[in-house]
Amino acid sequence: MKKTFLRAAFCLSLLASATAVVVSCDNNDDDTTETPSQTIDPNKFEGTIAKGNTVTLDATKTYKLTGKLLVEGGATLIIPAGTKIVANEGANYLIVDRNAKIFINGTASAPVVFEGALNSPGSWGGIVVLGNAPSNRSAAGTSTSELGELTYGGTAKDDNSGSIQYVIIKNSGFKYNPSKEFNGLSLFGVGSGTKISYVSVVDGADDGVEFFGGNVNADHILVLGVGDDSVDWTEGWQGTADYIYAARKKEYFNAAEPGNRGIEADTQDTDPNTTFGNGASNPTIKNATFLGNVKGTESQAMKIRAGSQGKFDNIVLSNFSTGIDFETDRTLAWFQAGSYVKNVRFESIGTNIKGKNTAGTSVDLTAAVTINANATGAGNGSSLPDWAKGWSGVSSFTAADAGN
Repeated sequence: MKKTFLRAAFCLSLLASATAVVVSCDNNDDDTTETPSQTIDPNKFEGTIAKGNTVTLDATKTYKLTGKLLVEGGATLIIPAGTKIVANEGANYLIVDRNAKIFINGTASAPVVFEGALNSPGSWGGIVVLGNAPSNRSAAGTSTSELGELTYGGTAKDDNSGSIQYVIIKNSGFKYNPSKEFNGLSLFGVGSGTKISYVSVVDGADDGVEFFGGNVNADHILVLGVGDDSVDWTEGWQGTADYIYAARKKEYFNAAEPGNRGIEADTQDTDPNTTFGNGASNPTIKNATFLGNVKGTESQAMKIRAGSQGKFDNIVLSNFSTGIDFETDRTLAWFQAGSYVKNVRFESIGTNIKGKNTAGTSVDLTAAVTINANATGAGNGSSLPDWAKGWSGVSSFTAADAGN
């Protein structure tokens, strides 16, 4: 009894003195080992949250991301509503390893905000989450992440990495070598037990949200003004994305990276016919709006290729040179075999639908797409839907704001 009392007193004293504390305090009188607390310095938000620890940030403080912050497998990071994280310039990012958990608990009235100290695209990394759901890059369903170079994937399609909701990610996409850039939110083998809801990626230098395999679902995704693709997937992603509003921004029309595709869809770069993991990418995309402009060589609302399949319903595409561009044999075979692209509305698109097989021969795919001039997309046609207003810091957006 005396030992238990002393342990409780030890815990309470640490909790009273630290910004964020993790203490092991059970009532097992046979265990005489005390686990020291782990504190987080708001002015040096980097390092490792070690296995067995749970760290909760303080929403009254601003955290300065000064390097890589790893949430190790078996650890948990909790970010309360209203917390602000400001990242120094460079390869500074948050990465959540397999078997770790992150809880970004923003709300509509108090979102969590990540932003670069320079307030410019590509000034810091982004958020990276690794799970145990399948990648199709190996028979084991695993691979190594290009961001963080850690193992991800496996066989647990329902894996749970926590929840991310009501978060704003600004100025992400740091380029750390000529061929690799961070995204706003990168999801490597993340499972369906993970919640991704109300995420805004704004003024980033690479992709907004990218799915590398896995089975995670996402809803209410806002992507504005990123340098590459708004939504990207590969490696056999088989989740659902419901309610997406994504647009280029005219202020970047003459920038080196004015923005590329609304969707870039692949199965795998080296083997589009793989049967590993989930096999082909085959997500369901519903209630989505993609706005572009004609700048650059990749002015395509939806590029579906490299074996990717998919199901699309209630889609608005506006202001791109090309609406839907299908490529490669496996992809074409899927879309020619069924009614998988329905209720699509084309607005000010140069060429609505293109297709070519793996050999490069043009193929007519117009019969694979059902057009509906009354499609509402993300909820309000080409204009910003109500669900994206307020919490995101954006009150209005139209096709004119995207360019042209």
